[in-house]
Amino acid sequence: MSEKKIGIVLSGGGVKALAHVGFLKALKEHGIEPAAMSGTSGGALVAALYASGYDHEEMISFFKETPVFKFSLFAMNKPGIMDSAKYHHIFKKYFKAINFEELEIPLTVTATNITTGRAEFFNSGELIRPLIASSALPPYFSPIEINGDLYSDGGILNNFPIAPLRKDCEVILGSFVNPIRKVEKSEVNTTLKLIQRVYHIGLDANYYNKFKSCNYVFLPENIDKISVLDTKMIDKAFTMGYEHALKEMNVILGTI
Repeated sequence: MSEKKIGIVLSGGGVKALAHVGFLKALKEHGIEPAAMSGTSGGALVAALYASGYDHEEMISFFKETPVFKFSLFAMNKPGIMDSAKYHHIFKKYFKAINFEELEIPLTVTATNITTGRAEFFNSGELIRPLIASSALPPYFSPIEINGDLYSDGGILNNFPIAPLRKDCEVILGSFVNPIRKVEKSEVNTTLKLIQRVYHIGLDANYYNKFKSCNYVFLPENIDKISVLDTKMIDKAFTMGYEHALKEMNVILGTI
């Protein structure tokens, strides 16, 4: 196996990010371990769980046990449907590391500073609030405050954060789970579905150019058929990722 330093970047994608878990499992089974990781939104959560030492079953459990919608988590007197700040105690059960420095693998998390209008990278200091911020998909989840500013989903401005890996990694492997597909008019029949559709069109607009900076980009087959917040498809998304990664393994190995 190559001794080159490998960086892995994981896109956002909500439930679709479980395909990243399958990808990472297949890589590990073939002796491929990252020296550094970078992620946005669901990809940031997967990367943080992996960097915490969790196996694929524990990572899947995190997504199953973290509620997307729950009455006690509703936002009151703030923008968003769910109150992101109320997820802190849920995340704390899984992320034993208080700070980034305690993780087993260096990690960079991307979030969007709503106050300044810029994407920001977090890779030191407190871990949990940047993770919540990175995955706070508007308009479902409220922004979360960090150091006096409000932050939301990193995918708003940077859904494929390769920049943190370029300096120190000789090989960059990417996993992207937000391909744009044509939809039927019936699939855009509510305000929230319209917002979600427009949001994901924006996510994809510039990312295919970023793929050129990677040695390999994992694009799991049929992942576009899974909805971002469809928690019933968690196991399916993982299986799609794992099976496709095994099919691609000879290609992946050839890039390292």
